[in-house]
Formats: sequence, structure tokens, C-alpha cells
Amino acid sequence: MTLELWLFLAMTLLAGAMSPGPSAALVLRTAIRYGRSRALAVALAHGVGISVYALAVVLGLATLIQSSEFLMSALQVGGAVFLLYLGCRMLFGGIKVLTSATREGVNASDHATSKEDDSALGLLQHAINGFLIVFFNPKVVIFFVAIFSQFLSAEHLLSTQVSAAVMAGMIDATWYALVGVLASNQRFSEGLNRAAPFVDSAFGVLFIGFGIVVVLSLL
Repeated sequence: MTLELWLFLAMTLLAGAMSPGPSAALVLRTAIRYGRSRALAVALAHGVGISVYALAVVLGLATLIQSSEFLMSALQVGGAVFLLYLGCRMLFGGIKVLTSATREGVNASDHATSKEDDSALGLLQHAINGFLIVFFNPKVVIFFVAIFSQFLSAEHLLSTQVSAAVMAGMIDATWYALVGVLASNQRFSEGLNRAAPFVDSAFGVLFIGFGIVVVLSLL
């Protein structure tokens, strides 16, 4: 491909990565509640997930996924369950901190911070969350089929096609890493940490909403 086509592809992939959705919400919430390193773990794992699906398109596996109603449905159901799981965990965690703080007569943000030190997930768990939120989203396959069909063809070398898939993951990871870094900025995060239980509850409701939308689309 020419340099112009590579640049155009990169801009198209960046536009796709920047579209709002569950992934952006997960990175934001992780950065606000758990800090920069865990947000970066989510971002990098999300980029790996994107590369996996992009490679699947390049290697023709996406055709199998699209043509199989069972596989598509299984991915959608898995995605709905995962989103509902994350949402319920965030919502109930926020409510638990609020009720505990009210009962004990302490500041909710102080209570949340002390609990955070005891219950913070490891980098690996955050990375798994970042990967799974992509893996259970079959719309990613459809996106790459549509995009790559405009830029790649059977005439291109396999190395060119693989490079495009890897670039998709790198652009995605870079964008979400930037989001995580900005959201974990000290001034920004300190203000939001004071409302930590409310942040968790709000993101919990958001993820539950995403999950319900997926369920309704299946019905």
C-alpha cells in the first residue's frame, strides 16, 4: 500500500478507537478508581484484543465467525453477561461503601480509599478485563471486515495484512493509554476520588445499561 493509504487507514482505525462505548468507560473508571498503571494494563490488553480480531479478519477466521449464528450469539451472550457482571460489581461495591460510611459516620471517600488498598485487583485481572471486553464484542469483527475490505485485498502480501492488524492494536492501545493517563491525572483523579462510591455506582449503572442493550438486541 502507498503511504497515503496507510495514513488513511490509520486515521480510520483511530476514529474507530475513539468512538465512545463500554471500552472507554472501563478505561476511565479504572483510571479514576485504580490509578494509571492499571488503566494502562486495560489499554494494552484491549489493544491486544483488537489485534487478535484484526488478525482473524486477515486470516479469514472472521468469515467463519460471521457465518456461524451460534458463534455470533455465543459471543454476544458472553458480552452481555460480562458487562452485567462488571456493572453489578461496580454498583454493589459503590452502594456497600456508601452504606458502610453512613453507618459508621465516616467520610465515604476515606472509607473507599481504605477498602481500595485491601481489595484492589492486580494488574493481571485488569488486563483480563481489558481483553475480555473486546473478545466478547463481535461487532469488532464486523468493523474490521468493513474497514479492511476497503484497504486490503488478496493481492497484498501476508506481511502487509498482518502489519495492518498489528497497527490496529497499537493505535487502539495508544488511544486508550492516553485516555487512562489523562483520567488518572492527579488533579482530576483527586477530585473524583472524593466521590469514589458515586463514581463506581454511576459506572455500574452505565455497564448494566450496556448489558441490557445487548440482551435486547439478541431478543
